[in-house]
Amino acid sequence: MTKASIIIGIILAVLIGVKYGGFNFSDNKAASEEKQEKVEAKAVQDNVKKEKVKENKKADKQQTAKIGGVQYDIGIDDSSSQEAVIEVMHKMTHQKVKAKEKWGAIPMIPDTINQVYTIVKNSEFAQKADLLAILGNWKKGIFSEIDDDHNYFWTYQGGTVGKAYGIMSQSEEETFIRNNFKEEDLVSEASSQ
Repeated sequence: MTKASIIIGIILAVLIGVKYGGFNFSDNKAASEEKQEKVEAKAVQDNVKKEKVKENKKADKQQTAKIGGVQYDIGIDDSSSQEAVIEVMHKMTHQKVKAKEKWGAIPMIPDTINQVYTIVKNSEFAQKADLLAILGNWKKGIFSEIDDDHNYFWTYQGGTVGKAYGIMSQSEEETFIRNNFKEEDLVSEASSQ
């Protein structure tokens, strides 16, 4: 080989090395940037999740907070109107449902449920069948559709704020009861429902 061939070979080897080394370097740089972007995206997602957890805790605390309009006497009897009975039943649901706003609460206890059931059973209300079906479930301790029950009353009353969007957990309900119903016998009776 001639000197010129050797020099050309060395130059080609250097150029090939630089070319492939350069691509390798840029590929590593791109991979590094992509990895960094993924780390940053995960950090943003984690922050969003943390904020949602904070918001949920705040909303949960709001659900169990003391509300106005708590009453123990249902204030209805056999001569009461359908509207008055629905108002009482609506307030009873507040112990168990999640809603943006709640006003008024009556303990959801067997005695209260039975009183309202008897009034509805002896009535000529237009919504009698619906109300008896709801109260029948409550008498059996079935509250899996209490949010729907609440929204039935809420809609009937022309509600615009405070639609139920879920059912409180047992511990949330117990906290609501402790915060709103101060009579010890009602607290223990209501939390067993």
